Amino acid sequence: MHCDICDIPLFKGGDKELIERIMHNSPSRYSTYRKGDIIAAQGSACRSLYVLCGGSVYARMVSDEGKEFTLDTLYAPEVLASSFVFSSKGIFPVTIIAGSDCDMWIVNKESVFNVIREDTAVLRNYLTVISDHSMFLSQRLNEFALQTLSSRVLSYVQKNGVLQNLQETAFILGVARPSLSRTVSQMVSQGLLVKDALGYRLARG
Repeated sequence: MHCDICDIPLFKGGDKELIERIMHNSPSRYSTYRKGDIIAAQGSACRSLYVLCGGSVYARMVSDEGKEFTLDTLYAPEVLASSFVFSSKGIFPVTIIAGSDCDMWIVNKESVFNVIREDTAVLRNYLTVISDHSMFLSQRLNEFALQTLSSRVLSYVQKNGVLQNLQETAFILGVARPSLSRTVSQMVSQGLLVKDALGYRLARG
């Protein structure tokens, strides 16, 4: 593995010797992916924990009507599929795509369970990880189901500092590019956003 196991949020503060002994004696594989590669497809079986050791990935969801949006972007070191691996369905509800060249350590879920059972620090970390993930999904649901598009644009710019690429942002927000372009233009006219050399920013009050 190309990263320190205790740098990974799930294992931080745990017994390194115990974790390494259990994890390295369990079925696992180390894989590298190029930017744009599909790491796991929506609806495919999820039987392992995916540990992102280098690079970044994003999670994309496609509705039955074919509508696509980016749910989240994650950067190493991070654990993927922590909320899915022990679910009763045992599938990926999203497609995981390499956002850059990345390294992935894929570990059998039973070894993860053994670490959680033996190390209370890892158990606490795991509960925090899945609780934070649930909170994040609630916030995203609020953005997509309850907020207007202009509110979502404001939230995006507040979080990222600037809206640079309309096509990419439309994909992230799950809307058509023309709809986003119209909304951004209206927000500029209303004095909510200003355009500079880098893109669209919040207007200073």
